[in-house]
Amino acid sequence: MSMKIFYTLRVLIISFEALLLAVAGLVWVRFHGVLQAFATSLELNQEVLKYLMFLPSAIAVWVINECRVLLQDETNTVRLLTLWDDYWRLKTHVWVALFYAVTFTLVSLLPWTVKSGISTGTGLLLFVISILGQLVLAASVYAARIRVKEFLVHAKAP
Repeated sequence: MSMKIFYTLRVLIISFEALLLAVAGLVWVRFHGVLQAFATSLELNQEVLKYLMFLPSAIAVWVINECRVLLQDETNTVRLLTLWDDYWRLKTHVWVALFYAVTFTLVSLLPWTVKSGISTGTGLLLFVISILGQLVLAASVYAARIRVKEFLVHAKAP
């Protein structure tokens, strides 16, 4: 049991998503003034921004759907996957992906809930990091779907 907890923490902490959050923190600490100046100098169309704020949420919906399909594609696929000894590792990665999808969605909505939008350096950084994080996450989930399909093809082959 402790091995599964250790593995879950490892997947959660040693990932591109965690690295992106750490880099965002470092950028905010080191370049807060530069970010603020850059954000105030931007002149963006407010109508475009209104719809752009939903991009990370839309990517999160796609990631959540892909995670569902990854684990519950069809009955024969689920049967083969659950017989696999490392199935718990796949589930761990899926749960961590869902955690990061929700985290990046909340991070992207934060600038709009405090009414500053991306007109502040912090709001701009949060929004950019959330989009980048969702894209990295989507690529990871897509790669996992490809690898699972490859595994299943070989598992079904005589």
